[in-house]
Amino acid sequence: MRMPSMLNPHLADIERWLAAEPRLTALATLGRLVEQRPEQFGPPQHIIVQRLLRSLRRKAAETIIPRTAEGVALAGDPGTGTAAACDGHSATSSNDATSDRPTVGPTSVKRK
Repeated sequence: MRMPSMLNPHLADIERWLAAEPRLTALATLGRLVEQRPEQFGPPQHIIVQRLLRSLRRKAAETIIPRTAEGVALAGDPGTGTAAACDGHSATSSNDATSDRPTVGPTSVKRK
């Protein structure tokens, strides 16, 4: 069993801050905590704030990108190649020579 974190009483505030500003850094979060409780928080707590933010972001990502119990991606999950085609386009990209689309990228750039 894990020991209670000194951040537990502030968890609701931190979650609210993170929801309002998803790119909020651990240092900025710690700065807000220092403003509220300077006697309790300071630079030594930076690591625990980093760990908490990492955990909260991971939990949020798991909520947004659901997976099955076996860890297999669901149909249409980005990066799996199982997405359905739309508007007559293939769901996977094709860079072969038979494609009727022009090649874009370093292979189409002519160098002098």
